[in-house]
Amino acid sequence: MTWPNRITYTRMLLIPGFVIAALQVNDYPVFRYVAIAIFVTMALGDALDGYIARRFNLVTREGKFIDPLADKLIMVTACVMLALPIWGLPGERAPLRSEVATIIIARDLFICIWVLVAYISGEQIVFKATRLGRFTTFMQMLMISAALVGTLSMVVLDYVALPLSYGAAALTIASGLQYLYKHSKGAGGSLWRAERGEKDAS
Repeated sequence: MTWPNRITYTRMLLIPGFVIAALQVNDYPVFRYVAIAIFVTMALGDALDGYIARRFNLVTREGKFIDPLADKLIMVTACVMLALPIWGLPGERAPLRSEVATIIIARDLFICIWVLVAYISGEQIVFKATRLGRFTTFMQMLMISAALVGTLSMVVLDYVALPLSYGAAALTIASGLQYLYKHSKGAGGSLWRAERGEKDAS
């Protein structure tokens, strides 16, 4: 197993830790910092495994499937937890609005299931990310980070995390429509491309 894949699997293994920390925040506020630290570690791991894979030519077919899968699992889990009123905010407010979480979860679950089924079925193809898709993933990560910091500061939550959440939701819808459009175009513009020469999906 290559080091980039080890990092990706480690990111997946940190997901339960993030959930446990988030569920403890109401009773033990210090766990906010634990949840933030775990999410930041997972986000930095995403950048690190991609850099190592490209820098040392360690891109593998396995990595092309598990890296986007890890991204989507992390994003879906974070959106679910942040849409729950478990963070000890005034009025039992959730850091992330439910409609924004629903949009992101629906799109990312679709991609996550698609990638997982293809990998299990032994398809010799990989999911090709678009520039819009990569930027959407970046904005989603930024939004989640801001929302987590927003559990410590209502100013950050209202004036940084909230605008970012609406921007991320709009990008999520746009990239989802783009993926559907490209898939409908057939072989020339399919979401799925031959494994040879394709970059990792985000």
